[in-house]
Amino acid sequence: MNPFWNNWYDQFKDRRYGALFLSAILAFFGLLALGFFVNAVLRAFELEEYFPDVLAGIGLLGLAWGFFKFRQAQMRGRERSRHPPLSRDEVRVARSKLMKDRA
Repeated sequence: MNPFWNNWYDQFKDRRYGALFLSAILAFFGLLALGFFVNAVLRAFELEEYFPDVLAGIGLLGLAWGFFKFRQAQMRGRERSRHPPLSRDEVRVARSKLMKDRA
């Protein structure tokens, strides 16, 4: 039985990883900035004792948003595309043709 992440990864593995790297870096710095902002607001209103609760709430909202986006991507993936994905052999043949044209 093939795990679902093998099929999920097949559509991304031939692409460049630049977008993944940049999105991970932006997400890291975005979360860091959000943490500083929340901390500054809580300190301004002298609500430091509620920081763990606020952090948990933000985490739950982020988890709900991620679940929503995951379900949205699943629904979009179930729709039939006009062009089925290429098999590994077809990808290999296409790559070899492209490499011959470059030389």
